[in-house]
Amino acid sequence: MSLRIRISICLIAALYGSMTMAQRHRLEFTQDGDLPSKWLRSADLTAVERVPSECLRLIAELNAKGYLEASIDSCRTDSSLTTCHVTSGNVYRWVRISGSGIPVEIASEARFRERLYAGKPVAPKQVGRLLDDLLTVCENRGYPFAQVWLDSLQLTDSGLEATVMLDKGPLMRLDSVIVKGSAKTNMRYLQSSIGIKPGDLYNESLVIGVERRIRELPFVTQKQRPYVQFTPERTKLFLFLDARKASSMNGVLGIQPDPNTGRIGITGDLDLRLRNALRRGEAISLNWRSLQDQTQDLRIGLDLPYAFKTPFGLEGNLRLFKRDTTFLEVNARGGLNYLLSRGDRVTLFVNSKQSNRLGSNLVTAPGLADVNLVSYGLGLNRERFDYRFNPRRGTAFMLDGSVGRKRTSTAVFGPNEPAPEIRTIQYELNSRAVLHVPIKVRSTVRFAFQGATMINNDLYRNELFRIGGLQTLRGVNEQSILASSYAIGTVEYRFVYEENSNFFVFVDQGWWEDASQGNTLEDNPLGFGAGTTFETKAGLFSLTYALGREFNVPVSFRGGKFHFGFISLF
Repeated sequence: MSLRIRISICLIAALYGSMTMAQRHRLEFTQDGDLPSKWLRSADLTAVERVPSECLRLIAELNAKGYLEASIDSCRTDSSLTTCHVTSGNVYRWVRISGSGIPVEIASEARFRERLYAGKPVAPKQVGRLLDDLLTVCENRGYPFAQVWLDSLQLTDSGLEATVMLDKGPLMRLDSVIVKGSAKTNMRYLQSSIGIKPGDLYNESLVIGVERRIRELPFVTQKQRPYVQFTPERTKLFLFLDARKASSMNGVLGIQPDPNTGRIGITGDLDLRLRNALRRGEAISLNWRSLQDQTQDLRIGLDLPYAFKTPFGLEGNLRLFKRDTTFLEVNARGGLNYLLSRGDRVTLFVNSKQSNRLGSNLVTAPGLADVNLVSYGLGLNRERFDYRFNPRRGTAFMLDGSVGRKRTSTAVFGPNEPAPEIRTIQYELNSRAVLHVPIKVRSTVRFAFQGATMINNDLYRNELFRIGGLQTLRGVNEQSILASSYAIGTVEYRFVYEENSNFFVFVDQGWWEDASQGNTLEDNPLGFGAGTTFETKAGLFSLTYALGREFNVPVSFRGGKFHFGFISLF
């Protein structure tokens, strides 16, 4: 580097440093009183114009500590230094702040306790929050016109005394929910989705959340913001909704020759979803997948809410799973749902599961049997997210358990004495829980757990849970693990950059056990990686790159897996 260039760089650095120093301004405080010096720390400001805002900040802090008369009497600026004189005045404390005129249930929900204020400094912001909390409770309990204020405020030798007064106003109920627009659907379903139905007490929090809940309904679009009309006779909620196309069909087909037989096989993934086609809020789905190892998976589902104009819904699911030439599983489930507000449900269901060996059964297939299980169960489902498709805060959980009679047989053709049919009782439990903790404005941390177990001393490999892949354990091949029990914990950081889009990094830690036929095998697989979810006109696509480790084998970057997912917003 030449001497001229070095000198130029030094001059630029010196000029920049002098400009930076010229912009800095120091603010110091003096006082009349005995305020702790740490409350009046000097500050280095970027410009003298920031002095007023810093002074206001200090006065607000002193007010919050009970110095209601605190003020700044004068300020003197000399070059890069400003000195301000602070007069603190007396500190005011509460002798008593009474809530005798407030109903106990409202005061309790607003966390108002008189003893929490006795002897404490008078903080205007704290009092303001108390009044706001009382108003919020009233607005969510049917009193949208409630008023709250401080009364009988007086100064005694010991401090301040006041009484919190509350005028609830008239009790209001929502008489009707009126839909304006071309949208046509089951009104019970719509009212349950937004959590508001005719006859309910007015609830401000639910009314504020109506727009967000409407966005979660894929078969309607909002053309105008909703509003509530109050009249002396009636209270009406108006929704302005237009219908939107809701059904979709997506898929990929492929042709693959069998290297052994030369036969042509069809592989692919087809997904058909119909939503609100019958104007009942129903969901009909059909999914078929054919994998490369001659494994085929067909799923058909129906969910009909508020059947026959009752608070009950019907659900039915059928699944056929064929593992090459080894076994065929047929799983049918029918359920009766009791529907609660905001999509919560309690389900009574019956499940029939048959898993039969394929082939001539001339020899015993190790670990396989013909299995027939009919079970009965109860399920609970609750969700409380701020936005279902891309939440930042909230919780959700699902739990269902069942018990049933199982018949198994390992009989084969040929022996004079066929294997007897074994009859046993089998228990199954499935669970899932999710917690979203928001961080600042656009980030959230997702904690999730999912697990299941089947309890029986006569288990076979063709009836076990199949885990691995995008929905369970990322970084592991799709449905490659057979387990009688498993548990998977997830920690995931998400950066939410659009309403329906995010970027995430995750860790999935799993445990599974295969206790079929008395030979216990277990592992603690680990998956980690990153991905993104983004919105298109067709729905939500997710792309995940994950690495996994099984049986303590070191992680191999060559074994990284791409998972593709799709959620149709219809």
